[in-house]
Amino acid sequence: MNTKKIAKIVGISLAVILISFFTIMGFIFYDVMSYTANGFENFSPEGNVTGNALVVYDPGISGQSANSALNIAKELQNKGYNVDLVGINNPKAKNTSNYDLIVVGGPIYAGKASNSVQSYLNNLKPSNGTKIAVFAMGSDKDVMKNSKLLKSEVAPLNNNTSLKIDAVGKFISTENNNQSIVVFVESFS
Repeated sequence: MNTKKIAKIVGISLAVILISFFTIMGFIFYDVMSYTANGFENFSPEGNVTGNALVVYDPGISGQSANSALNIAKELQNKGYNVDLVGINNPKAKNTSNYDLIVVGGPIYAGKASNSVQSYLNNLKPSNGTKIAVFAMGSDKDVMKNSKLLKSEVAPLNNNTSLKIDAVGKFISTENNNQSIVVFVESFS
């Protein structure tokens, strides 16, 4: 091949790589996937109803946060809760009255909760007595050893908020989190 053809192929390849990189970074930094999170499912217990729970999720790029939210909803259902599983962009996520528990979760990007989860938490106005739990999907296990650092990563709140977080959990994206989810739900239900 001649030099011009090689330079053209290299140039096109570099352009494709750069466009892909900036597209992926846009998805991460602008939390584009949260805009697609508008699903809704209800899970009713088979026996007596213990209470009502709202599970709100930002699916993230991989969708693993949505899977964790689904497993949390099912675990709460097993404990007798009537559960609404709602995408963070669904209008039902904003109506937090009539819930005994609210669980919010999404991905960790660059060491902090996604913008949509941060915004949701900072604007959350639960009824008195409602328990709040927050979870996140990430890859850094070390932060789980320090509860203060874990809370600042998973549930970052504005300084002027009076929101009380009852439980914080982080699930590792490369692991089977079934048992971790059971322990997380036990911590606040």
